[in-house]
Amino acid sequence: MPDLARPRPPSHLPRHSNARRDRTTALRHVALAVVAVLTFGGSATAFALSHLRGNVATVGSLDGLIGAPTGAPADLPAADLSAGRAVTFVMLGSDSRAGENAAIGGEVDGMRADTTIVVHVSADRSRVDAVSIPRDSEALIPACHLDRDPAGRMSRPRTDKFNAAFWIGGSTGDIGLAAACTLSTIAAVTGLAVTEFALVDFTGFQGMVDAIGGIRVCVPTALRDYKENTALDLTAGWHDLDGPQALDYVRARYVTGSDGSDVQRIARQQKFIAAVLRRALSTDVLTSPISLARFLDAGTRSLTMSDALAAGLPGLAWRLRDVKPSAVTFVTVPWGPGTKGRIVWTRDAPTVWGRIAADEPIAGPLAEPIAGETAAPAPVPTSVAGSGTATATGSAPVPDITAALGAPAPRVPVPGITPRTGVDPDEALCGAIGS
Repeated sequence: MPDLARPRPPSHLPRHSNARRDRTTALRHVALAVVAVLTFGGSATAFALSHLRGNVATVGSLDGLIGAPTGAPADLPAADLSAGRAVTFVMLGSDSRAGENAAIGGEVDGMRADTTIVVHVSADRSRVDAVSIPRDSEALIPACHLDRDPAGRMSRPRTDKFNAAFWIGGSTGDIGLAAACTLSTIAAVTGLAVTEFALVDFTGFQGMVDAIGGIRVCVPTALRDYKENTALDLTAGWHDLDGPQALDYVRARYVTGSDGSDVQRIARQQKFIAAVLRRALSTDVLTSPISLARFLDAGTRSLTMSDALAAGLPGLAWRLRDVKPSAVTFVTVPWGPGTKGRIVWTRDAPTVWGRIAADEPIAGPLAEPIAGETAAPAPVPTSVAGSGTATATGSAPVPDITAALGAPAPRVPVPGITPRTGVDPDEALCGAIGS
């Protein structure tokens, strides 16, 4: 097997047979915004959503190309995207600049992922948990497929930053293999075997924001991109951002008052998702067929998705039409400083993934145990191929969550996380500052 420890990014990205030209890449922050589009834009009729699904590019079957967690699967019934089942999928974003995106982000060859968000929709459709995985997380990247043959060429395993997984698969020029390598890495480091994903692009993000008349955000303290990689320069207070301004808001990494880390940028991106959510659920959008149609059309035109997620999108969005912003939780996986510019996950990280596997809220109390009993050990998650739904299996090599065996069921949020909901905690501050 070839050693791809230093894969050379391709000089161009060939058109995939199942993906439209210029829409085979995605952006870190766009992925965040589209979480809101996918899960909360469902107030349109099922017919309208089915029509919009036609905008979405897919990558074809990845069966046999995504690695599974180590351990025998539990004896659980097959899961699917139907009512009564939890749905888990991954939002992926990269800084690849193919097609129209080059005019916005500049000409850069190759596929490099910057952000990954694991999105979990509860079985009863009452809540959504979105867990950001920092791009600089140290991860064991397993052997990844380098062609569409399940028995074909594979890369060598390596320990690297998490976002290198997308690069390895993307070195083939196949966006599906880039996603498959990332999903295989998620299986290796979390135990979650999620087979469904979505990617989005620069131009679609801008169009989506403009389609609903911009997004209002609260800026508690002034923000300026001091490296001038973007045009971001906002005073403290309320700001109504159009598409290009919103793109700068979520792209900028080196801003005043921050340490320039991706983790601090993630917090701003999560805040932006919440603002998109509130806007998408506002009366102005929901009661205007024109605004709603433009919003959903712009969002879906920017998407490249796995086949099963694309097929289930209309029904999922419709079921989530009544979810409140307060029922949406954004967190970043618990982490600490590492070496060589990397970060490492803390001992609390496995609890996050265990709660997703058990379909329990990350930032809220679990069900009370029966008196005198202890909780069952937190299962490591997996899914039936193609279902996009997390279920439980044996433990994965990284991380080891078996230390929790026999422990009482937790009744508090996972330690080491700072939950954010769809409600803006800074609203009172900006109200005092004025608009």
